[in-house]
Amino acid sequence: MIGKAIAGGMSFGILASFNASLGPVSAAAAAPKIAEVAAPATSNIDQQLLGQWQGTIPSGQSFTFVFAPEGKLFMMAKGPDGAARAKEMRYKVNFGAKPMHLDFGLSNTETVETVFELTPEGQMRLQLQGTNPGQPRPNSLNAEATVFKKVSEATALPADTQVIGF
Repeated sequence: MIGKAIAGGMSFGILASFNASLGPVSAAAAAPKIAEVAAPATSNIDQQLLGQWQGTIPSGQSFTFVFAPEGKLFMMAKGPDGAARAKEMRYKVNFGAKPMHLDFGLSNTETVETVFELTPEGQMRLQLQGTNPGQPRPNSLNAEATVFKKVSEATALPADTQVIGF
């Protein structure tokens, strides 16, 4: 399945939740607790994050994070049948921390805490390796941080994408 391909060799809660959520698909989801505390997209960094970011994990599987307004986040990848699927999540950023903190709400009860940076080249380095729900946030980015390239300013999913609800 798509999640198993993405999770190949990584201990990352977001990727694991994608695998566990490949049951029924829906476009509607209840508002999670993490979104209640997410600040509106007013900072320059908030604006820079909005859009589609593509990265590749060590196994060679590529996937896209779609950062949308109001703290919504989608992890999008193609399934074995070639259909686009997206796992709906929530995100919250602490810009004051160094490196910046990024919290991924996988569900109402599970959050993955990690760190990231935006590079001068316009890329995002995100610490995925070694992160799981309930685990402490990494203190820094390491050499294994995943590099994402912004591929689009679009914050909406393609119309034919199957959404795995929050």
